[in-house]
Amino acid sequence: MSDAPEEITSSSHQNGRWNLWVGFGTLAFAALCLLVWFPRDIGSGFMQQNLTGRTVPGDSFFPILLVALMVPLAALLILSQLRAKRGTGGELVGHISLENLAFLGRCLILTGASLLVMNIVGPSLIWLTNMTGLTTLSGYRAASASFPFDVSGYFFGATLLTCGLIRITRHRLRPSDLLIGAATAAVLILIFDGLLNNIQLPPNADL
Repeated sequence: MSDAPEEITSSSHQNGRWNLWVGFGTLAFAALCLLVWFPRDIGSGFMQQNLTGRTVPGDSFFPILLVALMVPLAALLILSQLRAKRGTGGELVGHISLENLAFLGRCLILTGASLLVMNIVGPSLIWLTNMTGLTTLSGYRAASASFPFDVSGYFFGATLLTCGLIRITRHRLRPSDLLIGAATAAVLILIFDGLLNNIQLPPNADL
C-alpha cells in the first residue's frame, strides 16, 4: 500500500502547528506591545484632554486600536485549528505560483483604484453640485469639513475596497455583499468622523 495518505496527513498536522504558532505568536506580540512597548515609547495615553478641555484620542489610540484588531484574528486562527478534524490541520504549504502573484496583483490594483476613488469623488461631487446650482463652492478644500462632501470619497472608496476584496476572494458578489460593504464604510465614518471629531478621513488630511 502507498504511504502517500500518511505523508499528506503528517504534512497537514505540521501546517496546523504553523497556524497555532502564528496565532499564539500574534497574541504574544500584542501583549508585548500593550504591556511593554507602548507604555515605554508613547507619551500620551489612549485618550487625552487637549488645551480646550476636550477629550480627544491620544498618541497611543491608533497603535492600540491596530493591536486590538489583531487579537480576535489570532484567536480565530487558534480556535479554527483546535476545532479542525484530524487530518485537516491546515493547507499544504507549497511554492509561490503565478496564481498567487496574480492574486496579489489584483489586490494591489484594487487598493490603488479605491484610493483613487477616495480622492476624486469629493471634488467631482463639488463640481456636480456647482454645475447644477446647488452650491457655489470654490473647490473641495472649501467643503472638506462639510457633510456629505467630507465623507463622500471615503464612503465610495471604502465600499469599493470591501466589495472588491469579497469578489476577489470568493469569485462572486451578491447584492448583500454590496450592503455589507456600504454598511462597513458607514460605521467607520460614524466612528472616526462622527465620534472622533479631531480625526480626518482620507483624503481630507492631505489638503
